[in-house]
Amino acid sequence: MDVGARIRNLRKSKKLTTRDLAELADISQPVISRLENNTRSADVELIERICSALNLSLQDFFTDVQEQESLPLEVRQVIDKVKKLTPDKLKVLNDVLDTWIEND
Repeated sequence: MDVGARIRNLRKSKKLTTRDLAELADISQPVISRLENNTRSADVELIERICSALNLSLQDFFTDVQEQESLPLEVRQVIDKVKKLTPDKLKVLNDVLDTWIEND
């Protein structure tokens, strides 16, 4: 995985500048630029801070983008909505899905 390209793509998808992301993640703007240009390696702490600033989990950061893009639009929309659910609501949804699947 090209971590620098991933950071850049995620930042741009949120319509943030490198300066914006730097402020949100409490990292200097030159560090963000060097990460994106792969002239500096990212340790877990930096990636966690960037993910937090972008409202992503580490799992989301490392999920294969092509795999996500190959999913039908409806599935991606459901995934986006599920990510916003509280743990209690997620459990209810999971129970409903289990019931639907068992009844088919």
